[in-house]
Parts: sequence; structure tokens; C-alpha cells
Amino acid sequence: MKKNFSIIAFTFIIIFNFSFLNAKEISQKMISDYFKNPTFEDLWFGIYDENNIRYAWYNLNEFKEGDYWVQVMQSKTKYLEVVEDGETLLENEIIFYYNTKEYFDYNYPHSLKKIELTLQNNNENESYEAIINNGIAKVTSNNNGKINNLEFKDIDIRLGDLLKLELLLHNYDDWEIGEIVNYKSYDMYSFEVSEEKDTLESIENKFYGGVKIPVYKFVTETSDTRSGFSSYYSLNSKRPMEYIDVYETYLLENKETAQEISFGGASNASQMITVDQILEDNENIKRLLLEIDGEYEKGFYEGDRQNVYSKNGKKYLELDFDLNTDPPAIEKDIQKNLKATSIYPSNDEYFINLAKEIIEDVQDPWFQVELLLDYVDIFIKDDYTSNSHSVYDVVKKKVGDCTEHALLFNTLARAAGIPSRELTGIINYEENKFALHAWNEVVINGYWYPVDPTWNYLVPPLTHIKFDLLESVPATYNFKVVEIEYY
Repeated sequence: MKKNFSIIAFTFIIIFNFSFLNAKEISQKMISDYFKNPTFEDLWFGIYDENNIRYAWYNLNEFKEGDYWVQVMQSKTKYLEVVEDGETLLENEIIFYYNTKEYFDYNYPHSLKKIELTLQNNNENESYEAIINNGIAKVTSNNNGKINNLEFKDIDIRLGDLLKLELLLHNYDDWEIGEIVNYKSYDMYSFEVSEEKDTLESIENKFYGGVKIPVYKFVTETSDTRSGFSSYYSLNSKRPMEYIDVYETYLLENKETAQEISFGGASNASQMITVDQILEDNENIKRLLLEIDGEYEKGFYEGDRQNVYSKNGKKYLELDFDLNTDPPAIEKDIQKNLKATSIYPSNDEYFINLAKEIIEDVQDPWFQVELLLDYVDIFIKDDYTSNSHSVYDVVKKKVGDCTEHALLFNTLARAAGIPSRELTGIINYEENKFALHAWNEVVINGYWYPVDPTWNYLVPPLTHIKFDLLESVPATYNFKVVEIEYY
């Protein structure tokens, strides 16, 4: 599975977050004062991978422009995609540029009025514009000339909510370790709003550029719309000094330093996990107990088919088809995963008509899913170095790896009225090796079931090991087989 640049772009967006702190409140005057000394005024971050290669830069800025308060987020990434195919290493250099501008009414209550986004992914170009009036967001996306229009209702996003953590940091100094910040964030592609939680984990000293700086460390939990990360804010300047997630570190630097980037980033080859014996005939494995040998904190899904537990100081991953029950789909998740978005333009007549053509008059939902799996498997030719950001580009190129398969399947399933979402995890793709992979889950008869369009699995093997939604598990461990049972 290649780096998912839509997720990268989304990660950049969520650094500005909605927040609410029970014991500390903000006022309209705080916002007015903030406009005179904003936190994110032309800040530059170098982005480092796990090998300490600075492979991207990230710039935050905010200012008054006419009747708006504008927040700008832009980044340039030089990503080196490396995939191990047998004894061959396949490499692909990807240059990715991202620029987003959010416009807020300068007058109170400072509501979000417009979003502009541009993406450049090698030769692929995408633009996105959302206009928000009277609680309705009208979105137009342009993928290399392919236009799609969407509409989202009940939108109420305000600058005071968005910047509440920064406003509180500017106005309060009596922070205590363990203090919790409850807030909200949103996904600009679907306008989904989620409940969030930050915890002040420590007040400590860290060295930046050889200078010791006292900082607050906040830990952000993974939510329905974004992955977790840690952030460090200077006690003195109230500026963010550093952001750390599973694979990357964002470090505040001067512009010239931040822009000195090289090709790097986490890839399949660097995220390889080995097991101490060859797993033969993994499609017929009924039960598999693995010792997690190495560093592991969290991230594996625990539920249907999977469980993680500790015993005698060791951690184990238990996989069993009879483990737990099929997870029920609640109505909120069904509607969320039926929704057309800029990532999944299932409202486009092309995908609606294509889904109808594939399914024809078949009524059985399992058979419908099977037909969609067959189509995607045949339509997309496997290519580990292909990199399509949009589903329109997938349709045009007809090549890709697991991310392209999952993207096209998700769009077609939703176009057919089948709730579907993407998953990430690892699979046993070769003898004793596991690697990153993307596949899907669909709702059938009220329950979630995994399917894999890359390998055309209506029922994926147990060795498809799923991460929690939006979680990642870095390759700081390997597996040891403790128990294996076949059908």
C-alpha cells in the first residue's frame, strides 16, 4: 500500500482544530486580540521521516484579507515510494504539492464561508472549492478537467471554535498536567464533524536549535475523522514547536531550512514485518496465534476475528474466524459510508451507471458485492508504482495497487447503494512476510464484512490483519507463530 496522499492532506488540515475546555472559556475580545497577534503567522515546518530525512515542508499562515480572516496551509512533499516485489525493489519518485485556504467572515461569529484547495501529484492536478451560505456547503471539485458538484447541509463552523486551544493558551497560564480539552474537528471532503479529546500530558523542557525551551505536550486521540498525534507548544511564545505522529515529525524551522528536502518517507519496504516461519495455504487458516515480538503499543483492531492481549509479560495477536461476532452497523455509520464526497464521487452519473451495468438486475447483496469485486479486480491492472490520487485518474489509467482498487471499489459500492469504507492493515503477501495493505468493508444485512478487491476476496483470509480505523502500527515488531490451525 502506497502513501495515501488524501490522508496526508487531511492530516495537515486537522492541525487547526476545534477545541473546548470546560474550566477555561474564551470571549469575543480574545478573538479580536488574537487577530493582532495570531499564532500561525507564517510558520514553517520541516517534515522528517523515521530515518530523519527531511522529505517535506509545511507552511501555516493567517491574515486579514478584505472582509475575511484567511488561514493558509501548504506543503510540498518528495515521497520515495519503495515496494519490495520478491527480490526486487521497485522505486517511484512522487512530488506532491498541497495548498488550502479557509476564509472566515471577519465579523463575529466568524463563520467559515469558503474553502479553496489545490493538489498537484506529479502530473495529476485537482482543485476543490466550497462555498458556505446559510448552513449549506456547495462544493465543486475538478480532477484534471472532470467536474463534480456536491452539497452538504447543516454546516456551522466558526473561527472561535476552530482556534479555541490557541486562544486559551494565549490567555491562560494555570494549566495542569492531565487537563483535558474536549473539542471538535471536521473533514473538509465530507464535512463530517467528530468529537475529539486532547490531554495535557506533560510540561517539560525540550531543545530546539540548541536552545532549551519550556513546552506543553498535548496528546490528541484518534477520532472518527483523523489519526492521533502529539503537539508541543512553547510556554513563552504559545507557538507550536513540533508535531509528532506515527511516521513523521513536524519541526518548526526557518523557511530556508524547511525547504531543503530530499526524497524519503515511510514506504512498503520500510514497513515490512516478518514471521518466524512460512505461513502456507493462508486461505485455509482457521486460527492463528502470534506473539508480537518487539515494540507495540496500540493500533490493531480488536473485535471480529481479532484480539490483542498480554500474558506473562508478552503480547499476543489472536486471529480466529470464530472470535467475537460480526460487528453491527449503526444507522449513523451506514449513512456516513453511503455519502458521496470529493474523494468518493459516487453521485457522478458515470459511476452510478457503471454500477448498474455491473450489477444489472441482481438483488442478492452478497452477489452484488461479488460482481463489483470481480469488476475492479479485472479492470485495474496491478502496478505497484502507479500513484493516482483521484478515482477519475484510476478510471483513466486502469492501473494501480491496493489503494487504487480500494478507492474504485468504495466509489462503485456507494454508487450502488452499498455502504462501504476503506480499511488499512497488513497482509501475509509472501511466505513469511507481512506488508501494508488497503481493502474494504461493506454493510450486508446490517453487519460489517471485510472484502478485498485487490485479491478478489469475498471473505479475506485471517492473515488480513486490520488496524483500527485511521490508526497505524509502525513496523517496530515482528511475529512469532505460537499456534496455527487449518480447516
